[in-house]
Amino acid sequence: MRFAVIASKMAVLSAIGLVAALPLGSAYAACTRPNFKITVPDGAAATEAEMKTAAQTLVKLDQEMGEYLRCIKGDASQATVGKDEATRQKLVQEYVDSHNATTDELAGLAACYNAQVEAFQKTKGGAGGKTADCSSHMAAAKNRTPGPAPGGTPMPSNIVKEADGYSFELQGGAWSYTLIRDDTPRYCGDSEKHCVRRTVFVTNGSEQELECKAYIKYEGADAKGNAQPEAQAVVLRKSVRAVIASMAHQGVNAATFEASCKPRPPLPPLDTQAGCKYEVVKPVNISDFYPPEAREADEQGPVVVEFTVPGKAASPTDIKVIASSLSPRLDQGAVQAVGAMIMSSQCKNQRYRLRLNFQLEE
Repeated sequence: MRFAVIASKMAVLSAIGLVAALPLGSAYAACTRPNFKITVPDGAAATEAEMKTAAQTLVKLDQEMGEYLRCIKGDASQATVGKDEATRQKLVQEYVDSHNATTDELAGLAACYNAQVEAFQKTKGGAGGKTADCSSHMAAAKNRTPGPAPGGTPMPSNIVKEADGYSFELQGGAWSYTLIRDDTPRYCGDSEKHCVRRTVFVTNGSEQELECKAYIKYEGADAKGNAQPEAQAVVLRKSVRAVIASMAHQGVNAATFEASCKPRPPLPPLDTQAGCKYEVVKPVNISDFYPPEAREADEQGPVVVEFTVPGKAASPTDIKVIASSLSPRLDQGAVQAVGAMIMSSQCKNQRYRLRLNFQLEE
């Protein structure tokens, strides 16, 4: 039997240039650290079943470690929001130490197992029941050389990534979220004070559309007096979308932020006769139906409406939203836009669907 070589995929981190951090203590309570107390069999004496079980255990441990590292990275980034530079650097080092201690353990176990694979292949194993001494491999893993911080040295910019949130696996990919601050001075509201803009972006790397909610909690309030502005939006597959944007006066820091997303369920099949199609005889400009209040609130996104075409050259009837933009104002705008169209179909009184996308100009 051939055994795959187990490799540790996680690099050793250096504190130089990192902005993520892990506060000790409470952050560990939210993230479950994998149990590295596993048995690696002595390859020269192991049975084939013992070697196979050890390989499966290490693969599972590698997956659990990936989840744990994503979790502590999210907690770490959250902890740095609004902190002074000295505190941020302290948290950086704590995160680096926690990350490296975890990856060192897996690297040591992987190296030990790979050495036992070589011994098993040379000796064909034995009766089993003997455990390998992994101490030298574990010690060597702790002495690995740290690499440079991911991303290198950033260029000066008014756009600052304040923190990364968590990452979540879905079918066909993962989604994650990030808090971005634009330090470009701008006036906001009736005040003469300058404001900065913060935005929570959701990156959807999956094959599914997501319904997302997000908030930014301030140490004080934003320019509109909200301590915790919230918003929701649809994030299309393989896309990046701003879910909540907020302006706050310079010097007002964000305390924390959060985003939660769930896959949008697929629409049921449409009961329309085969071969029946419609055409738009009189189109409309969707921007004419973009509610001003929705523009002001930075609301945008897709709306799917279902409607009936009575026959030739007629206005659609029984117009309903079947996939919301998560903005009632945009949904109503979509219904009005479809209602203003003139459509034609050879099939009378058939149901059809149309997707309209409200998008703000850059």
